Amino acid sequence: MDCFIRPYRPADREAVDRVALAAFSQYAHAYPDWPGFSARIARTSALASQAELLVADDAGDILGAVLHVAPGKPRSAIFPDEWALIRMLVVDPEQRGRGIGRQLMAACLRHAIRDGAPAIGLHTSPMMETALRLYTTLGFTRDRDLDPIDGVSYGHYVLPAERLQAALDWLSNRPVR
Repeated sequence: MDCFIRPYRPADREAVDRVALAAFSQYAHAYPDWPGFSARIARTSALASQAELLVADDAGDILGAVLHVAPGKPRSAIFPDEWALIRMLVVDPEQRGRGIGRQLMAACLRHAIRDGAPAIGLHTSPMMETALRLYTTLGFTRDRDLDPIDGVSYGHYVLPAERLQAALDWLSNRPVR
């Protein structure tokens, strides 16, 4: 079943923050300062002031979210200014397996194409196995290790523009399990 992917609205704040915290809670054991890290995750909606926060809306229920950072928007120095970025792809754990993460990824890929980005980047941790499997299946490649974030290993991934449409086509043709 498809959700409607739409821009974040201020009324979504509590739901987005709840979904983000629920999505990351499975990794609480891995972050040495989980209370500090989780406090930041619980403010995911604040990222809407920096970039395009997209939500998966199912009849008014927010089931997931992702941040699309367009080329030229503020970002970490680990990414070139001209790239598009994907940050904070989160899906409510109770809703996983419905294709919501794929829909959110597809929206980010469409935005990167719209923006004429030469590449789209992201960073993720090897412990985030489901997300990492999706990213690598779409063609993202790990081009370097990053310094640990809050004590957790992360890698830097990139998908060049010439592979965006193929990734989007793959997402469009995959049945939900």
